[in-house]
Parts: sequence; C-alpha cells; structure tokens
Amino acid sequence: MKRKILLIASEPAIRSCVSEILELADYNLLQANDGKTGVEIANLEVPDVVITDLSLAGLDGYGVLHLLQGKSWFGNAVFIVLCGACDKNELRKAMELGADDVIIKPFEGTELLSSLETRIRKKELGGQWRKKEEMVALVAETEKELQDYLVKDRNIDRYNKKQVIIKEGERPTKLFYVVNGKARSFKTHPDGKDLVIELYGPGDYLGFIEIINGTNHEETVEAIDYTEIALIPRHDFEELLSQNGLASRKFMQKIASRAVRMQNRLLWLAYHSLRQKVAAALLHLKAKYDQPANGSFAINMNRAAFASIAGTAIESSIRTLSEFKAEHLIELEQDGTIRLLNEKKLQQLVE
Repeated sequence: MKRKILLIASEPAIRSCVSEILELADYNLLQANDGKTGVEIANLEVPDVVITDLSLAGLDGYGVLHLLQGKSWFGNAVFIVLCGACDKNELRKAMELGADDVIIKPFEGTELLSSLETRIRKKELGGQWRKKEEMVALVAETEKELQDYLVKDRNIDRYNKKQVIIKEGERPTKLFYVVNGKARSFKTHPDGKDLVIELYGPGDYLGFIEIINGTNHEETVEAIDYTEIALIPRHDFEELLSQNGLASRKFMQKIASRAVRMQNRLLWLAYHSLRQKVAAALLHLKAKYDQPANGSFAINMNRAAFASIAGTAIESSIRTLSEFKAEHLIELEQDGTIRLLNEKKLQQLVE
C-alpha cells in the first residue's frame, strides 16, 4: 500500500520539485498551498507523512504543527519541516512542536528521500513496539539496552559554553541525554545570584523529573563548555516508563538519589565554612568530570559559575582560590583554568 504524504508549501517551485520527486518514488501525494488548507486536508485524510514549509501564506508551519499536535494520529505520523535561513532557536522550536526532521532549503531530492525512508522506518519500528505490549516490556532488560533504546539514532543538539539548554518555566517536551560535554542546572535568586543545583556530564539525563511529575522545568540548565545533547521525545519516554519495569525502577532511583544529594548539599551550605565550601566545590568538580588519563585535574570555568557551585559570593570564592594558590593547593592559569595540585590537603580541609 502506498504511503500517503501531505505536502504543504506556498511556493509553486517547491511544490513542483517535491511532487516530482515523491511521485517518482511511488508515494501517494496530497498537496496544499497554505497552512489552513493543509490542516484541513490532514484532518480529513490522516496522512502517513506531513512535509510542511515553515514559510506559508496565512498559518505558518509552526501553526500547522501546533494545531496537529493534539490529534490522536500525530505520534504515528512523520513530520518533516522545510526551512530557509533558520537559526538554532527556530530549529529547536520546530523540534519541540513535534518535527521529526528539518531540511534546509535548497535541498537535493536524495536528501528528502533519505530523510523520508529513515523516519518512516523508525516510526514503523515504533508502531510495532507500541502495538505489542510484551515487546515494550522486553525492549530493555539491562541498563545498556535501556540507554541504547533511549539514545540511539536520536537528533543531537549542540550547545556552546554558557548557552542555555533548558530554561526555567518551560514546558518539558523532551528528555535530554548528555552525549558529550558539561552542564549545570541552577536557580537564580531575586538578587541576581545563581546557586547550582546539579552538575551534568556524559551519561546523565536532564528533565525526567518534570516529565514524571507533570510540571514545567524548575531549573535553568546551561552548558559549562561545548556540549552535545540527544533529544528523546516525551511520548517515547513516558511510554517506556509505563511499560518497562527496568526503566521505571532506574528513573525512580535517580529521583531518590537526587533528593538525598540535595538534602546533603543544603546541610553543607548551611553549616560549613567558606574554605570548606570552596574546597568541596573543587573536589566535586573533580569527582564529576575527572578523566584519570589526563593527569592532574583541571577545568576552565568562569568565577561566577564556580561561585554558584560553591554556594558563595563571587568575591569570596575568588579570594579563597587565591589563598589556595598561595598554599600550593591549586594553580590558577591565565585563561581561567583551575588545576588541582594537592587533592589530599583539599580533602583534609573538607573533613
């Protein structure tokens, strides 16, 4: 049976080019030249694939995605967005609204066909999984299988240092997995001071608590340096949690572990001295991000970010770091890098 594809594009040249490619590939093609008509056809025909340009007459491509998001068939269809000069925020917005892929104009026919075949194949596999409940239960029986299922072949977002990954107050539409890099989550006090809640590195998941609780994001997450994030659609994550015992246990354990860490951190910030807080922050960074093969641990971090981890004022952390340098506990390099020289004595300060 031919796949039914709906193409929504205002530009005649795009409709002509894409329709020729898809008809040659033996797809059943439907067309609309504006967003409103496209939504009406989609509701009537329930296509297997929707290809929509973001730049449309009247209702734009974002509006199309938004209006179709609530339809019962939305999760089973493939949505591909065509975009001209898109910046990162526009690409991210399209993905958050449910787009499976974004193709930049102008594009080659082979690029569109390759995207179609890949996305349809993934949906087919997902559909089989959803239809057979026993397969959902067996999709991950070990932690490695769980990670592979959640992360493999996902879209990857890339963030530069200090770029926001998650903004406090946003609605969670995805589970985030750190592939490479470092990130921090923090809350900002009305006086402008930040307090770090968690540090993240490769292998960590972000945003699962809010998805499980059904709340908006409660913290801002920012890249500490160049970071790559795999994006797992909320629907996939929720479905896995509801059907797979290993997944539900592991993420409940993560929530419980985080609660214990938060309690310990609050007690530490309340009762320990400035020097202890700064020493503990250095050791915490080492424990989280150290790679033994690299020799002595070093991290490049601006002093405001470091102070938010230590839970101190910026001036206080700078002064204490200078004291540690004079005591040969650390080295402060010109580019802002902090290098640990005497971990044993730092540990003695903390105890």
